[in-house]
Amino acid sequence: MKRTSLLYLSCLLLLGTLLSGCEEPKRIPDTLPDVYGYITDIKRTATNGKVAKAVVAVKSMEGVEANYPDASISIDENTLIEDEDGKELTLSQLREGHEVQAWFAGDILDSKPIQGYAKAVRIKY
Repeated sequence: MKRTSLLYLSCLLLLGTLLSGCEEPKRIPDTLPDVYGYITDIKRTATNGKVAKAVVAVKSMEGVEANYPDASISIDENTLIEDEDGKELTLSQLREGHEVQAWFAGDILDSKPIQGYAKAVRIKY
């Protein structure tokens, strides 16, 4: 009886450990984008080996709904970047003039334009 309980407890601990290590895959949120507009400027702030970072200026589009107007968006290797078909893109594929929807993570600096870190970006060519 004691051996069965110990085996059962060990299995539960192993299962708990395995499940806690599972990360949810990155996905574009199914909410209204924080910013929706066109890329007007891209300033690459770092290309240190594999790490790429940039600050992207976005000018809002008329007639579309978003949480904020114009924005300055920080993007790095942790930002999910996809096209409208769900194909993952890299920071180097972003160009001025692309239509963009962005969702922020964390705090947003309430300035003009607003500034924040993008957790996800959807690009339309």
